[in-house]
Amino acid sequence: MALSLLAGYSSECSDSDSDDGISVVIHKNPQPKKTSSHNDRSKPVRSKRPAPPASSTNKVKTKFQKTESVLDNAHNPEYDEPQTCIPLPSTVLTMFDKTEEQEALDQWVHGGRLRSFPHEKNNWASFVYIDVSDLDLDDVRTFILKELELEPTEDTHVSLSRTVSLRHHWIDPVIQGVTNSFKEIDRFTLKLDKLQVYCNDEKTRTFVGLESTGGVMQLNKLSKAVDRVFRDFSLPSFYYPPSFHVSLGWCLGNKTKISRCWT
Repeated sequence: MALSLLAGYSSECSDSDSDDGISVVIHKNPQPKKTSSHNDRSKPVRSKRPAPPASSTNKVKTKFQKTESVLDNAHNPEYDEPQTCIPLPSTVLTMFDKTEEQEALDQWVHGGRLRSFPHEKNNWASFVYIDVSDLDLDDVRTFILKELELEPTEDTHVSLSRTVSLRHHWIDPVIQGVTNSFKEIDRFTLKLDKLQVYCNDEKTRTFVGLESTGGVMQLNKLSKAVDRVFRDFSLPSFYYPPSFHVSLGWCLGNKTKISRCWT
């Protein structure tokens, strides 16, 4: 890139140069003239160029000449048109979308079970329950599974709340609130001896278990204490009327209409 600069004067450019170049005009304040001292009179005085015409400002005209470069569009035709974003392949855009076959495979892996609500990142499916795995329920479980052709449940517990979705930063406050509420309730005896049939909210699974007939008053207090904590986070309360029970077996679909044959 060629640069032509004449300080204090206006550069004269031919018509051909003005067509190809880019002119930039810079206004510059005139500098005050220096006065010579008495000591300098003996020194020879050099001739100076005539001062430009008096004006409020001196114009300095700078001329930038275009020169060929490897970056010029003439040598890089791809720069002639604006570049657009490269589209993502369809395989990348749909890599997290589940097809019908994948959903069917997931149901097969989980025995046909479906989620009550979709999974979200940093959200945890949670519920409050009483662990009754130490109770001797093997005989009654074996009888129910054999006679009714059911699948065994993964664990044995008595639920005190619905299954809800907790955000990660809610977990500690919920645990602390439930723990503090349970301190006010004394120890009690739990009795499970009534066969019952239940169905989930989505009507996709049917459960058979034993309902509690002893300690119901204390179970109600525990459940209401959990509801008060959940209410602070706009979470749903427990079922009403509540039926505290332990599930022992399950099957797909809504089988409540034929449950009379079971019970």
